[in-house]
Amino acid sequence: MRDINKARPSERIRFQQELIRQQDEMIDLLKGALAAAGIQVPAKPESWLSELTTQERALVGALFARFPRVVDRYDLLDALPGYSNTEDRQVQILNVVIHRIRKKLGEGAVRTERGEGFRLGQELYADLKCKAEAYNTATIAPEPRSVFG
Repeated sequence: MRDINKARPSERIRFQQELIRQQDEMIDLLKGALAAAGIQVPAKPESWLSELTTQERALVGALFARFPRVVDRYDLLDALPGYSNTEDRQVQILNVVIHRIRKKLGEGAVRTERGEGFRLGQELYADLKCKAEAYNTATIAPEPRSVFG
């Protein structure tokens, strides 16, 4: 098996996305087990990225993961879902997705570093980090009980 730390950034992102998908499946299984045991699962707070499309969320996620570094355009193209054919991966697609993100989240959401690529805006990074921490805190059950006991 190949060392993921030595893989290209796009391969690491795909690996992380697959890991997240598997973890989501495990969470669904555990929620089912909790419900079967009569333990109420806390309601999921409203998603703070629900207004973004899958492509926009993937791009924001790729920029968030590498903050504060600049991310090359072609690495960001690799992070976009739905474009497995390299001929389809045009820089114009990236520009359109970034334009839509800026329209929804504000001009400062994604910063252009001329000749280098893009980086997530400082304010959006701080907001996303704060909301992610709040979400993680809200999903912790106050009194965990055993499913098996």
